[in-house]
Amino acid sequence: MTETGAGEPLPRAAAEALGDADALRLLAELVSIAPTNLEDPPHNRYEKPNYRRAADRIVRTAREWGMHTRLFDPVVDGPHDPALRGIPRPNVIVDLDVGAKGTVLILAHYDVVPVPSEQLGRWKTPPHSLTLRANGRLYARGANDDLGSGVVASLLAMRRMAGENRPPRNVRLIVCCDEETGGAGGIEQIRSHDERLPPHDPNRFLVGDVALIPDGSPHATAGSSGLVFLDASFDEPTTLADTLELGEHLVELHQHVKGWRSVYASPDWPDHQAPEPVITGRATVTQLDVLAADSAEGPARLLAAHAETDAANQIAQAVTLVLGGDPESVDAAVRGFESVVHRPFKIAPATGSSLTIPPYARAVQVVGQSAHGGYPHRGANPVPETLDILSDALARGTLRFDSHGTSTFSVDLRLLPEMGLAAGRDEVLTRLREEVENVLPHARFDAPLARARGGYALAPDHPFALRLERLCAELFHETGVFGEYGGTDASSLVGVRTPAGEPLPALVFGSMDREAHIHEAEESVDPKMLLGISETIRRFVLDE
Repeated sequence: MTETGAGEPLPRAAAEALGDADALRLLAELVSIAPTNLEDPPHNRYEKPNYRRAADRIVRTAREWGMHTRLFDPVVDGPHDPALRGIPRPNVIVDLDVGAKGTVLILAHYDVVPVPSEQLGRWKTPPHSLTLRANGRLYARGANDDLGSGVVASLLAMRRMAGENRPPRNVRLIVCCDEETGGAGGIEQIRSHDERLPPHDPNRFLVGDVALIPDGSPHATAGSSGLVFLDASFDEPTTLADTLELGEHLVELHQHVKGWRSVYASPDWPDHQAPEPVITGRATVTQLDVLAADSAEGPARLLAAHAETDAANQIAQAVTLVLGGDPESVDAAVRGFESVVHRPFKIAPATGSSLTIPPYARAVQVVGQSAHGGYPHRGANPVPETLDILSDALARGTLRFDSHGTSTFSVDLRLLPEMGLAAGRDEVLTRLREEVENVLPHARFDAPLARARGGYALAPDHPFALRLERLCAELFHETGVFGEYGGTDASSLVGVRTPAGEPLPALVFGSMDREAHIHEAEESVDPKMLLGISETIRRFVLDE
């Protein structure tokens, strides 16, 4: 059994808060399996080591709880797709079929973001061991997003309905992979599977009258932001000056896209630092990597820079800078950094870096505050500050600018819920290429469609949205219908039809309250909220 930080088994209080000891055990085991998902094309990293174990554990539990299950792995069950790279990507379909005419779909995902090296020192307890703290919350990577909020809470709701009198609707839970940092093996492949079949073929998966997605905040959410991962680099080794100029264009991109304004209100306004009362576009430079030739002599030079995150949808806590050159010039460069850094950022000795520091080099970090890439206002992104600090050093002459190296950036670009993928992606790519084609002709940009999706928008006064709002008010004491900043699988349902031929309505809610720290060190969930999600699903299905 998973232990607390004091070495004691999870107390009965946690099971009592969740309402089910078996559900708590399932959450603890899924957390320990650590089904991490890392898609990082600029660095050729595609790592999904524990997908099959997590899917098998979900299947075993669902069957024990009296439900029918199927696995769909596009690598095995679909046509050959080189984008899948032969990596197993099982998706789990769980059915509570009572022979009713209507069906409520639930979408969840079992993949979680990796825990980067920098985060490890900021977890008070092991991130892949479910821990109950004195404040009553459960801590672990995925405890909230989405192993707890989506997978366990949904299965618990289905278990309870299976033990009651016949519900008025069937329930189908689809637990996907490849939601977090990208990948084409999840909901997109399920859609492709369905589209190869006739409209009313019983073997289709996305068959329902409404979709619930417990992967958000405890509000009724009818609009979900679209997502584009934009990568930028150079065709050849380049100077630090060129790298900084490219970075400046990427940072300034946010000033353009924040002018996009949604019709959906923001649940973060005003008590969680949201810059506008409505959802806006966001462009956040999340990943920065620079690698130049080593040097232990001469004036100070930048040998490497790395934003300490493995995921393009995560704002790093710090950017590590590795400096080479004679000690006096390196010391002068660091003093220069310290003289220009702005609050809340600071310069500190490098700790927890994934970089290998040469023995003759000195490493420091520009420290900010990490956050989910879709919610940049909740953190303090150290990448733009780092670019400013390095630009100042070049201008002062405390860093050499004539050395050449490789440079890559990643941008987490969020579209408005009502914005299509082509509109947002193409506008940004065109703007960037026009801006830099004369000054940085060797810069290149890519925004892979396999890692992108448009927004999703359901009318805020839709009857299903109002039904969910009523339940959220009763169970979470949260009123209103909002848009989603982070973006969810709702946007992958654009174009999907109900059996009656209408657009499939999708609604987001969940347990991501102000203390959740999604994707961050100390991710947590209130078990009472997991019980609330379960009850919300149950009552939504039973509501006549």
